[in-house]
Amino acid sequence: MKLEGEVLLEVMFGARGQLQVNRVVRGLGHGLDESAVAAANQMRFKPALRNGVPVDSTAIVHVVFQLAY
Repeated sequence: MKLEGEVLLEVMFGARGQLQVNRVVRGLGHGLDESAVAAANQMRFKPALRNGVPVDSTAIVHVVFQLAY
């Protein structure tokens, strides 16, 4: 289908190292939203710190789909 674009995901990064995709903020459809969620679930991260203590945080993650030329 030669689709390109960006999927925006709202992701919660847990203080204990867990990751949860809360919702697709902006999707592309055609299975790319599900692929973006699968890619996000493979991310590794260090939890945010507040006063040196790990805390939960939420962010918007951009997953870009681009054709190779």
